[in-house]
Amino acid sequence: MTTAKEAKDWACEHLRGNCSSLYTPFSGVDGDDIDYEALRALVRYCLVDLDQDGLWLTGGIAELWSLTTDELKEVVRVAIEEARRVKPSALIQIMSSTDTAKQCVELTLHAQELGADICYILTPYFECSGKPGVLEYIRYVANRTDMPLGFFNSHSTGLALTPDECVQLYHEVPALCGLKNGLLDARHSLAVHNLAPEMVLWETLDEAGIRLGIPHTGALGSALYLYEKPGQLLFREWIALLVEGDFERAEKFAAETGLSDMRAASRRYQSHPARPHAFTHWGAGFKFGASLLGLPVGDFPHSRPPQTAFPDELKDPIRAAYAASGFIES
Repeated sequence: MTTAKEAKDWACEHLRGNCSSLYTPFSGVDGDDIDYEALRALVRYCLVDLDQDGLWLTGGIAELWSLTTDELKEVVRVAIEEARRVKPSALIQIMSSTDTAKQCVELTLHAQELGADICYILTPYFECSGKPGVLEYIRYVANRTDMPLGFFNSHSTGLALTPDECVQLYHEVPALCGLKNGLLDARHSLAVHNLAPEMVLWETLDEAGIRLGIPHTGALGSALYLYEKPGQLLFREWIALLVEGDFERAEKFAAETGLSDMRAASRRYQSHPARPHAFTHWGAGFKFGASLLGLPVGDFPHSRPPQTAFPDELKDPIRAAYAASGFIES
């Protein structure tokens, strides 16, 4: 188990690869239950059938804001148990953020005890006094736990930090060893990288970041199961061409395989028209895409509040993009 003191050195070597951010399969009346067998099947599909390097658990796609503390713990426990059974070396990443620092400590300690590799902390959602408040929050968690921590910078919380502020956090908290930059702004990430080139950073806009020269550590928290099938690892083949600097071939590959159209279709449900400048996950949209590929999503394939129903008018373009790529029958 890597300690907080070892976090930065550990991250440089181990915080990399292709890891999927898992959705939460809901079931029962109004989705009040969780289908844990469906979750286990999803873990196996990602780690065995797609041979991915690891998982991202209880994040935005998983609708963490809609899960109780007990549910967050059980989702993590079940997923880690299944992951360690089928691929012991898998990189296990946990989002342990909540609206209180004490609960974040509780969830981080729970993940630590279960053998997770790293926990991520979002900018606090409420009553946060800018970067000083973020520092207090992360430091509070770091002082009460002993494992690698990552910072997730996102507009969804209502507070996004500047590149300089992100780097200050990195230097001020020994356990903080990586940044998931959810701002969809490659130049912001480039500025972070220029200020702290030793900091492990991954860019949500993969192609834009690679073109700018940001070292590509992998897709550490993406829904790769939406763009890959056994024998058709389109996302990884595309990324490999980008990393080689063969941008022309990468563009041609994405167009000819339908990857470009599938990614464009999926972006339709990664934001909500009521919040056009935020990356507001529409959990039901991710599950709709997964269901087209035959993945288990639970018998309540919708989101819990405060997310609204996934619009029917968005479903046909997604279905058409998958059919055109050959991922599903037309």
